[in-house]
Amino acid sequence: MRALLLLSACALRLGVAAQPDFDRNYCGFAPNDSIDITNDGIPDLVVQGSRSGTDDEPSSSGTCMLYVMNLPGTMLLSDKDSQGHWRTKVCAEGDTILPLDTSRRDDLYVPRMAYGHAAIQVAYWGYGHQSALVTVTPDLGKQRYVFRTIAPYEHSIGTFTVEPLPDLRSVRITAGTLVHADETLIIR
Repeated sequence: MRALLLLSACALRLGVAAQPDFDRNYCGFAPNDSIDITNDGIPDLVVQGSRSGTDDEPSSSGTCMLYVMNLPGTMLLSDKDSQGHWRTKVCAEGDTILPLDTSRRDDLYVPRMAYGHAAIQVAYWGYGHQSALVTVTPDLGKQRYVFRTIAPYEHSIGTFTVEPLPDLRSVRITAGTLVHADETLIIR
């Protein structure tokens, strides 16, 4: 009798169809878009969206976020805040970035600035009953960001700006100055 019940349970289990895929694009994101800001043929940054929604499927409400992030081989300049957390450094026109000392590596020396993986939030908005207007990061077009690329034969640092386009769900990334990593960078 046990064998018959077990066999029946297995047969029923094999006949059950899986639920359809509920991965919907609630936010209206375009496909991820990679950008080559150094014109070396290797993508440096990516414009990418993410969402955080309710647990019900299909999701009834949530928040959409649009970011610009670095890709492997490219790092963004970060600075430590007052609590010791790394934050993407925002520069203004005319700031000077000196070459970072990367020769000293021990547990007693923690640099104030370093290049690493980071994300720049461009905008966020809600959907469902949390629906809200698109909120763009204030003064985003005036902020300058510093990046470092690592290529087999050359290390470079440069700047770029991020501006949301009128549809507020896509961005324009404009490259600025590009110099060798051992040179002083003046933000323009």
